[in-house]
Amino acid sequence: MTEKRKRGRPLGSGVKNYCTLGCRFTEKEYLLIQESLKDLKEEYGSNGKIILNLFKKYGNNIEKKGKNTILEEKNDKINKKGIRN
Repeated sequence: MTEKRKRGRPLGSGVKNYCTLGCRFTEKEYLLIQESLKDLKEEYGSNGKIILNLFKKYGNNIEKKGKNTILEEKNDKINKKGIRN
């Protein structure tokens, strides 16, 4: 039998060595997230409730702006950077 090799990038192979909420972050990002989660856990109680409330808050903002407006803003940013004509 052939030996199975591990897939993916090994932990510690780059700059993003810290993991939280299933994602990898730099040390600075990780510390910011942990500090924010600590404060929000007192208010909401769990990570799941925190994430749901964030989606509710920002989901309402997206609906208010309208999807077309968001796409136009992204295109304007791309044009300003000179990536596209």
